[in-house]
Amino acid sequence: MKKVILCLAVVAAAFSANAQDAKMAVKKFRFGVGVEAALPIGDFQEIAGFGIGGSVQGDYNVDPSLAITLNAGYISFSGKDVTINVAGVNFTTKYPNTGLVPVLAGIQYKFTPQFFASAQLGIAFSTEEDGGSNFTYAPGIGYKFTPNFDALLKYTGYSVKSSGTSGGSASALNTIGLRVAYTF
Repeated sequence: MKKVILCLAVVAAAFSANAQDAKMAVKKFRFGVGVEAALPIGDFQEIAGFGIGGSVQGDYNVDPSLAITLNAGYISFSGKDVTINVAGVNFTTKYPNTGLVPVLAGIQYKFTPQFFASAQLGIAFSTEEDGGSNFTYAPGIGYKFTPNFDALLKYTGYSVKSSGTSGGSASALNTIGLRVAYTF
């Protein structure tokens, strides 16, 4: 009788392992769409207001706790009004809206089935004339509410090289943002 129970246990374990492997094979690659909101910080908040946009992301699960990510999107920041006092006269001007198209690759590490950390590097293209491209990095922490719905709180830094007579200087456009996504 012990041999029969042992054989049944081995068969059940084999079926369970095959079912889990098949489930993981289906979930090896996931695709998601998200809405992004961002608040400029540092020097960037002096010229830009709230940013809103969207993104698509593909996740390739290397193992149950680690995924390789590829993300692309668009985010638009509203330009701020600036008042300049010249010889006692106030002049008000508005900075133009700023549009960025970030393309990022990175990793996502799951601490638990719900909590995860994300780190991405890449490039962001400016939609402004002669805007160029910027090195971009985005670390963040997230929470998965359901298997298909998650939120990511992230810091994004866009390195900008401004041209000038001294050969250019580097500055950064920094934001704190939230990405809310639905994954298929």
